Amino acid sequence: MGRVKIAKKSTFIDMTAMSDVTVLLLTFFMLTSTFLNKEPATVITPPSVSELKVQETNYLQVLVDPQGKKVWITMHNDTSQAYSNEAMRAKLISQAAVLYNEQHPSNKVNFSQEQIAAFAKLNTFGVPMKNMGEFLDLAKEGPSGVSKMDKWHEGKFPNPKRPGQMMPTGIPIEMQSDKEHLDEFQIWMKAARMVANDEGSPLAEKIKEGTGVAIKADQNTSFEVVHIVMDNLQTINLNKFTLLTALKEGE
Repeated sequence: MGRVKIAKKSTFIDMTAMSDVTVLLLTFFMLTSTFLNKEPATVITPPSVSELKVQETNYLQVLVDPQGKKVWITMHNDTSQAYSNEAMRAKLISQAAVLYNEQHPSNKVNFSQEQIAAFAKLNTFGVPMKNMGEFLDLAKEGPSGVSKMDKWHEGKFPNPKRPGQMMPTGIPIEMQSDKEHLDEFQIWMKAARMVANDEGSPLAEKIKEGTGVAIKADQNTSFEVVHIVMDNLQTINLNKFTLLTALKEGE
């Protein structure tokens, strides 16, 4: 007896509802996620049992180069306040230039409004003051210029005057305990505190509390290097700061 053949029919599944859910989830994560900015130096913070989380706003992060002698600064200001990140950084570079010129009267720096506007858009900055103008001028080239600025921060931007060498990156730092002769790192940090105080930014209060300055260094960076950063801060009376760590596994 022959078998009855059942005609095969294609199965149709309506995925409209699933697509709607996917879009909603994607939108939710995009709106609630905090994207990490690419940093000039890659560091793995040391493990710690502390579960205290770093605040998302109103603090200055000091990224320490694993080799020492230079740092990068990131200003996390509260954008919900009237004084936003860009306005804060515009004031910062102007104040830093004033302090730098007082320390170096024979090598003064001056920044145009275009350069100040370019600096205000930087999340992280770290270039020797004498090269800052040339660095900021790259912003005039649009997206390609921004890419060059990123490479400069990473120490991968060729020096046009010295073939085979890269343009200097990082804010120079050294063991400096003389309050009358500040290094560039101290100048930037002092300028940040002055601007925060003058404008009534919440950052000023956080600095007083000790949560306004956070040092980020690699777990293999020697204590001598980190101590130089701490000593620099204490010289300008920034005696309270935090050290960024990662939660130790298994704790």
